[in-house]
Amino acid sequence: MDSPDHEETGQTRSPGTARDLFLTELNKRFGAILKLPRTQSLYDLGGGKSRIYIRYSKLHPRAQTFFGLRRDDLRQLEGRRSFIAFLWNSQDEPLVVPFAEFEEVFAESQPASDGQYKVQIYPREDASIMYVAKAGRFNVEGYFGWLQLEDAMQGFQAQPALSHSQIQTLLGAIGAAKDFDVWVPPNDRHTRLVTHFDISGGG
Repeated sequence: MDSPDHEETGQTRSPGTARDLFLTELNKRFGAILKLPRTQSLYDLGGGKSRIYIRYSKLHPRAQTFFGLRRDDLRQLEGRRSFIAFLWNSQDEPLVVPFAEFEEVFAESQPASDGQYKVQIYPREDASIMYVAKAGRFNVEGYFGWLQLEDAMQGFQAQPALSHSQIQTLLGAIGAAKDFDVWVPPNDRHTRLVTHFDISGGG
């Protein structure tokens, strides 16, 4: 069971803080969001168009933040249009990092004994830096704001659900377009969709 995001900061959090405001803005921009089971931090957006992992830290002295990214949670981002949102109070815009850009970094690193990758963000006026323990430092200045998520939600459409007869029709139409003989199982020939092209009577 995932524990609340303030685990890595040692701080309790009240309603209306960065994470709550971020979730409210997500809902406003992209519609209903779905929290995945057995986690407090992973969410599906747009019925599966995208997935986001939300992490929060207190802003410590010398403008440092500390995050723990759980290995099991990162595995649920693989193979999807996924993002990690790094949040702290007083942010002007959220830091939304595409997971694919750093997936190899985490894959080649080892988490700490508690199963978490230790990450620090150093917000700077010139260039904000992400430090991944035992992996290195990376410039993440270009990932502030909502543009990454907006592009993902506009350009990544969920797969439509097709009925059996619709699939038969698509296959038959492809065959007809290539001038092949098309055979449709007898039980499917009564459907309206599969009678728009000549079909073989054999079988």
